Amino acid sequence: MRKLILLFLLIVSETAISQTKIDTLKNETIIKLTKSKLPESVITQKINQSVCNFDVSVDALIKLKENQVGDNIINLMIQKQAKAEAASLSQTKNNSNDKNHIFTESGIYFLKGDKYINLDPTIVTTSSPKSGFFNVKYKSQIEGAEANYQLDKKRPDFYLNFEPVTKSLNDANANTSSTNKENYLDQLFNKVGYGYSNSTSQAVSPNDFKILKLDKNKNKREFVSGKISSFGKTDMSIDDKNIVNFKYEKITANTYKVKFDHDLVPGEYCFIYLGNNNSAAYLQFEGQNNFKVFDFSISK
Repeated sequence: MRKLILLFLLIVSETAISQTKIDTLKNETIIKLTKSKLPESVITQKINQSVCNFDVSVDALIKLKENQVGDNIINLMIQKQAKAEAASLSQTKNNSNDKNHIFTESGIYFLKGDKYINLDPTIVTTSSPKSGFFNVKYKSQIEGAEANYQLDKKRPDFYLNFEPVTKSLNDANANTSSTNKENYLDQLFNKVGYGYSNSTSQAVSPNDFKILKLDKNKNKREFVSGKISSFGKTDMSIDDKNIVNFKYEKITANTYKVKFDHDLVPGEYCFIYLGNNNSAAYLQFEGQNNFKVFDFSISK
């Protein structure tokens, strides 16, 4: 009985995978479907639901007509191909770097040899606050002694590729979206001076990120993400000693290149989105975490 259940689950999973498979249609596919006497409505639906790579040159159109492909189908093929080429041109124009590489996804990339590798996000945990003589420090920690990616260049080639957004010079909150936190949380954290806000901002440029040099503590990497003075003053900004300055160049509409004025010393680093640290107080107060950084190592 157990074997029959496993066999049934295997068949169901394979069926689901086959049903979600998206075909890439070419001219030859359309000719084949036409010769199979499929209704025009079926071929039209198939074109609309598939990835298409049609040849709509003069000679190709003549060949389609010679093989009895209908005018409506040919017109749809021309329209579909035009949209695909326009999308490809837009991506080339807005998401390519100074080496003519096109980024197909948003992310932080580094160049290793002739390959562009997307840095993986790593979750940050927050330790208990550590009391000093004059203040209490909050340290955000990353598990593990070193990052997965070891870079041997002292000035790595980093590229930040963003998703397209509508920016507004007239509205400072144009890229701010509201989150559904209960009102009592707003009241609680504003009352105790943690500066908690129920809105988050979307990253639109490298100005929304910082590069941090991480301290090593046993099998963890950490940085000071806030402190409270003996007078009760709260400062949830990142400690200056952890921040590595960089400049950037805008290559295309969505792609930026990071530039360093000096070599990075060997050690552990990360990119952090500053919008994450705005909620650090709330997370540390609750003893939780839900934000990530993009970590890397500079090898010796």
